[in-house]
Amino acid sequence: MDGPKQSAGAATLLPDDALVEILSRLPAKSICRFKCVSRSWRDLIADRLRCTNLPQTLEGFFFDGDEGGDSGGDDDDAPVVYGHFINTLGKPAPLASYSFLGNVPGIQEFGLLRSCNGLLLFSHKRVGDTYNSLGYIVCNPATEQWVAVPSSLAPTPTTKLDVHAYSSETRLWRDGDWTPGHGISFFAGAAFVNGMLHLSATSFVRCQADQELIVAVDGEGKKCRIMHGPEKHADVAFVGQSQGRLHFMNQHSDNAELSIWVLEDYDAREWVLKHSVAFLQLFGRMSCRVHSDYSVIAIHPDRNLIFFLQHWGLELKSYDMDSQEVCTLCTVGAGRQNIVPYVPYFAESPALASKH
Repeated sequence: MDGPKQSAGAATLLPDDALVEILSRLPAKSICRFKCVSRSWRDLIADRLRCTNLPQTLEGFFFDGDEGGDSGGDDDDAPVVYGHFINTLGKPAPLASYSFLGNVPGIQEFGLLRSCNGLLLFSHKRVGDTYNSLGYIVCNPATEQWVAVPSSLAPTPTTKLDVHAYSSETRLWRDGDWTPGHGISFFAGAAFVNGMLHLSATSFVRCQADQELIVAVDGEGKKCRIMHGPEKHADVAFVGQSQGRLHFMNQHSDNAELSIWVLEDYDAREWVLKHSVAFLQLFGRMSCRVHSDYSVIAIHPDRNLIFFLQHWGLELKSYDMDSQEVCTLCTVGAGRQNIVPYVPYFAESPALASKH
């Protein structure tokens, strides 16, 4: 058998097309490790345009809980990072983990909050922290890079609802340009489209109280535009991105069906009804209430596929808008706190400097 240097040298002679074909059949963690084989392998894997066959679509879902998972390190004082991965690609083993965060010194507790473009956001508590001093951790499970982000809250007993933006360059928070009278619906998801983050918002202005709103915020936390949702007198279920377009889901007061809208023309703000499905078909009930009976977890970035959490029984379900097929993927079990979609991103980032 050839030595390590000879094997690595032979591997670098593989044509790029053959290499991409091989890498496309491997789990995310293995792909990340193979960036160490050679500089050409590292550049090829990091180049998302050339590696379109690599698994950079939805691989599954992370959720945290109170049982299972891995602890980081052998230190009894180290936090236990409970992480579970729901695999949607049909491969036999979990493809990613954030258990390496258990090695972060001084951290007492973690809480999984959100995900976006391959990054996970956690709240964290250090020994001796109070509520107002809680911080955050942003990590990339594919590269095992992470960075700690300080709390944006002032260490006072009370704080007002406000919007802040954190700069990874200056490592400082700044106040966002946010007009009073609008509140964010954090349980309705978010979507990054056209270089801006889109959030569902509620107006506290009486004449707009029944109007669905979407706020688009740029990378500096400035409010760039407010657009109306597709309908009045409806409850917002989810805001997401699929196939490059902004999607919006809502249900009417009869609680009988879910409507899926797509913003076909972003500049003209033209909403088109893409699909409707009855809750009787989705959940076997005539009516359901969003955030009480069910939650929309994600919309597939490349397919007409929606994922739900059915709150009774804690079942994760999928619905295919093309085939109108409902599938039960798994039961997440008691202690489930949050479920976030995961699309791996293999390139290392200078903003995530720490690595174990």
